[in-house]
Amino acid sequence: MVKENAQRARGGFALIAVIWTVAVLSLLVASFAMDAYMEGKTALYVRNRHQATALMESGLTLAGLLMERQEDVSGEETEEEVAEDRWIAPAIRLKRGQRVEVFQRLHYDEAGHLQFETASVEAAAEGEAPDAEIFVAIEPEPARWNINKLTRAGFGDYADLIWERILTVAGVPEEDQSELVDSFYDWVDEDSLTVSSEGAERDYYESLDPPYTCKNGPLDTVGELAYIKGFDRNGGVLLKGGVWNPDDNEARQFTVQGIEGLFTTYGAGKINVNAASREVLLTVPCLEDADGLIVDTILEEREGLNADSATASTRVRQESRSLGTAAIADYHFKDISDFLARIPGLSQEEANTYLTVDCDIYKLELEGRVGNVRRRATAVVQRGASGSSSSRSGAAGTGTGGNDLVILRWQEEG
Repeated sequence: MVKENAQRARGGFALIAVIWTVAVLSLLVASFAMDAYMEGKTALYVRNRHQATALMESGLTLAGLLMERQEDVSGEETEEEVAEDRWIAPAIRLKRGQRVEVFQRLHYDEAGHLQFETASVEAAAEGEAPDAEIFVAIEPEPARWNINKLTRAGFGDYADLIWERILTVAGVPEEDQSELVDSFYDWVDEDSLTVSSEGAERDYYESLDPPYTCKNGPLDTVGELAYIKGFDRNGGVLLKGGVWNPDDNEARQFTVQGIEGLFTTYGAGKINVNAASREVLLTVPCLEDADGLIVDTILEEREGLNADSATASTRVRQESRSLGTAAIADYHFKDISDFLARIPGLSQEEANTYLTVDCDIYKLELEGRVGNVRRRATAVVQRGASGSSSSRSGAAGTGTGGNDLVILRWQEEG
């Protein structure tokens, strides 16, 4: 009896040992499987990230090709030609100095390689996203004020008028404007003398906690405004927009519009009337009126939105009647004389001071997507520098025959 009990005990211990062994082995197998799964997911992410980065950077080449293509389009192409060649329409818009957005879809072929979407590459099912995409947006930099030119050295006495208009449109009280303007002048000029008692130089900034020094030179980025006296108010609220006077009682509080989007740090300084947004055009002194009617007329005129109305210019009415739907109507302002002929009430001197139709510097928004992985970058490029190439390692200059793109700034997200 004792012997049987001992045998049963040994058998029970053996069973327990087997169960524990199986459990441990199961955990090890599950752990190895999880490691393999995670390694596979990591490898897939790394591959998709590399591909998305390559697609993002290829957007730079696509932008360069579009800028070359604009030399070959006339704006008189028929709708049939535009339908057959998808690159004609964006090239025409670019030639007219307008913002251009381009999407390029890609799909995996049977071998697992990404191919551009064409008639020979099967498109995704309706409602289904493509396997990968390239997005490129091109916008002329003169669509905004070059903030480093908004000085008396850059615009003379007109600089004060421009700043007054910008701050008034933003909603800044008149009594606060001189501090902002004079402090900006002190920040960018090369001397250490304050423009006025409301300005600020080195002594002021070095007395802050924490202290820093006055730039006494041009801004590197628009965001640098947040370091300047007055502009630093309420965490730099004037740049993004928000409550200007949060310390006052709620009934007296008011908001200001953000001005950051009105500026760039590139370009000759004048505003391109074919590309500027309504917000920017409203800040041009010679376009000022109580209801923004001049600016609205400019927008309607350059887009041909008023082609069927009595307010359309002679050129727009003629273009609309002669072209009809046979070709892509061209309403952009060809030069300042054309602008003045179509927008009455402005003088040649005023227009020449603030406005232009020229552009050789562009802002690019680039994005590459593969699966759920996205890579984004913004760049500022200059076109037309023959023999030049990219200043960014890993992104070659594009274009030929004097149409190379020189990268002035490159910033990637993430």
